[in-house]
Amino acid sequence: MTHYVYNFRASCYCIDEWVREVSVTVNNDSVISLIFTDDGEPPQILQISDWHTINSLFDLSKTIIEEAAEFKLEYDKTYGNPTLISVDWDFEIADDEFTFYLSNVKNN
Repeated sequence: MTHYVYNFRASCYCIDEWVREVSVTVNNDSVISLIFTDDGEPPQILQISDWHTINSLFDLSKTIIEEAAEFKLEYDKTYGNPTLISVDWDFEIADDEFTFYLSNVKNN
């Protein structure tokens, strides 16, 4: 899939724009648009390049499997895209954990 839309939100010790749900539009495997699902406005601090395509999330998942101290990955049973990526990179480092949630993946 190279043209699609999906919803993304994060749980982490990070800025508000990461934890608010956004609708991510991807075209030719590049993020081209972001809007918050709660108010339809674009992010003001983070840039389009700060968000992920599904392919880049697969790459991130591979790195997590190889390098993280602890992780949980879940995938959509129908389409195979990630739906949850949760990682603790190092047990001895505080606040390096994050969880990404993906939902409502649709061809565009």
